[in-house]
Amino acid sequence: MITTDAQPTRSDSVVSREIAGERVLVPIRRDAADLESIFVLNEVASFVWDRLDGQHSLQEIQQALLDSFDVSPDEAEADIQEFLAQLSESGLLHVE
Repeated sequence: MITTDAQPTRSDSVVSREIAGERVLVPIRRDAADLESIFVLNEVASFVWDRLDGQHSLQEIQQALLDSFDVSPDEAEADIQEFLAQLSESGLLHVE
């Protein structure tokens, strides 16, 4: 579990593109795309992805999510933690 004061950062080894109204993340490994780890983000995940810039704490991201979407604090925290765990497992997230 990532602490609320952490400021996660997107990895440089991922390409993000808008395709047909959806955000797609493609990890780049050894000069090739890792097609088994492609992420298609929903609106909430895209919202979180945009804030993974090392400037926003997890607490700030969660509050922004609560302010922008109709979601409970517990649901927001669980969704963010699950998404960040998936990104971390795929090497697409840095947490310091």
